Amino acid sequence: MLRVSNLDRSIAFYVGLLGMTLVRKEEYPEGRFTLAFVGYGNEDQYPAIELTHNWDRQD
Repeated sequence: MLRVSNLDRSIAFYVGLLGMTLVRKEEYPEGRFTLAFVGYGNEDQYPAIELTHNWDRQD
């Protein structure tokens, strides 16, 4: 898990620069955070990196 301050920019880095795909993205309004999973293929066959974005965090 990697905590990121700018989720869109982080996804753009992993997808655009490293050639990964956005496997899934889940929002949790009650916890005020979003999880995005990026990797080189299906999570059943390949590892994924979890990007965690806390909505209220200011870095």
